Amino acid sequence: MRIRGPTLLLIGVISISLGCATAQTPEARLDWWREARFGLFVHWGLYAIPAGRWDGADHHGEWIRTTAEIPRDQYDRFSDEFEPLAFDAEEWARLASEAGMQYVVITSKHHDGFALFDSAVSDFDVMATPWKKDVMAEIARAFGAGGLR
Repeated sequence: MRIRGPTLLLIGVISISLGCATAQTPEARLDWWREARFGLFVHWGLYAIPAGRWDGADHHGEWIRTTAEIPRDQYDRFSDEFEPLAFDAEEWARLASEAGMQYVVITSKHHDGFALFDSAVSDFDVMATPWKKDVMAEIARAFGAGGLR
């Protein structure tokens, strides 16, 4: 199999990322995580717009496109509605820090393919919404400034 173009670039980025991530041994990273004990997990994306409700049913979660069988072209239009005006990364970081959290984990790109960052490989991202803000850059900046990983 011959690999080229964007796939090769992606493999290179993953390799570089893994190289950086493995600067510490897995045991050392786990030791840090065990000590930290408490962090914030944010699960957020386009699936928040219908809020689990579709066609009279309200039992759908973040897999709503699949479970409600929403056609892709119809689901993708949620990006036209993605404008979380009340989002405040600094406030999230402040609250997390005050609660004693040590880190944040976020679904930056979910199974539906929508990215909460300015993606170089797809236009199905936060920059194609009316909001046009790189959520991940704001979160990284705010949480880093607040001393959270």
